[in-house]
Amino acid sequence: MTLGLFHPPPGQRPWHGGASALGALRGVDPDTAIWKPAPDRHSIWELALHIAYWNYAVWRRVGGEARGGFPRSPSNWPAPPTQIDASAWKRDRTLLRDYHDRLSEAMRAFDPGRLEESSGGRDGYTFGDLFMGAVLHETYHAGQIQIMKRIYASLSRA
Repeated sequence: MTLGLFHPPPGQRPWHGGASALGALRGVDPDTAIWKPAPDRHSIWELALHIAYWNYAVWRRVGGEARGGFPRSPSNWPAPPTQIDASAWKRDRTLLRDYHDRLSEAMRAFDPGRLEESSGGRDGYTFGDLFMGAVLHETYHAGQIQIMKRIYASLSRA
């Protein structure tokens, strides 16, 4: 299935050779995380919360969980906390890891024979669509995070 793409075994990188979303956040401090390349763009912190939300949304749908359980709001693009510090950043990275791990476990436990079944939404997506979408979503935003880290570092040195 897609589990190895979403959550590679320890010591391995995703097949594309880049960092996973969790890996991209390694070493990112709160100042880097909250920085925005422009006022109308998202920060690394916002991207991390956005990824966490969509991992939650897929996990919830796959497991038949009720809506409304994500602990941050607004749901799709949760706002970073008003207090920007290391403990708040750690809490939000932990939130991402928690929903990444929950979704990884759901992928691991999922019967591959059901991948082409409808996931039950009005959108017509199958369970396979949801899993692959989560992989692509994390990969896309991990790339954004990597680029933003480099831009921020180059501005800090200037």
